[in-house]
Amino acid sequence: MTIHSLLSQNSPRLQDTDSVAVATRMLLEHRLAALPVVDATGRYLGIFSMDRLLSLLLPKAVLIEGGVTDLSFMSDPLDMLCERMQQYRSEPVGSFIETGARVLHPDTPLLETVLLLYRGENDIPVVDPASGQLLGMVIGAELLQRVCERGDA
Repeated sequence: MTIHSLLSQNSPRLQDTDSVAVATRMLLEHRLAALPVVDATGRYLGIFSMDRLLSLLLPKAVLIEGGVTDLSFMSDPLDMLCERMQQYRSEPVGSFIETGARVLHPDTPLLETVLLLYRGENDIPVVDPASGQLLGMVIGAELLQRVCERGDA
């Protein structure tokens, strides 16, 4: 069995022109770890993740290779984090997408998908390999819900 039959086709997605504020609202509203980002034609470009969003709140010195690894010496008032978020609210998510994130194809075996979810991959985009079109997402919680519902039947 492949994941095509378990694909969440109605999962939310972002346009590359959507703002970081829109992306943040959607991540929180749908309780997802990541959202796929598409262009105007529906072609998959990458993901905008909660990790990427959190990275916008951190000082740049932490994000560079070999950078600062401990921030316990810094004050961390909530107001400072809010100000950092304000700086990015109107920026398009296309500027912050992760293009190297794992994607699945419709013929990916179900057990392979479960293994990826087990290893920490969450909310994985499913992309048509020929056209590059986003077909939907495999969302771990939805997959588990379907397994449990079928088991109760």
